[in-house]
Amino acid sequence: MVLLTFFGSTLPDHVHIGPINLRSFSCYEYGHGKSSCKEASICGNCSALHSHSEEHCNATAYCFHCRDAHQVRSRQCPRYRLEQDILQLTNRQFISLGSARRELMYRQKDGTCATFYASLAAR
Repeated sequence: MVLLTFFGSTLPDHVHIGPINLRSFSCYEYGHGKSSCKEASICGNCSALHSHSEEHCNATAYCFHCRDAHQVRSRQCPRYRLEQDILQLTNRQFISLGSARRELMYRQKDGTCATFYASLAAR
């Protein structure tokens, strides 16, 4: 498992690691790589299904993860922050993604974690 950190306010469409070019974010679900994802493609700006590409989108930005007015790949999204915390916990404690997710949800329920996890735990 690898934890990648990016600068800027949006995540890239692809990442180059040596000779490897990783493409991602066809459906914008966390943990889904473009090459293995079977989900429908969506626009990274407005979250519309199959209708257009992000480059040609003139619609208002909308994130289907948190239902807020920003692009799906925004680093300001509470869901992005949650996923980053899950990955960091996974790497720090050498545990599975599922175990890290359960641990963070338990901490949120117990009141020892940031409050923005509350709205995501119900999904």
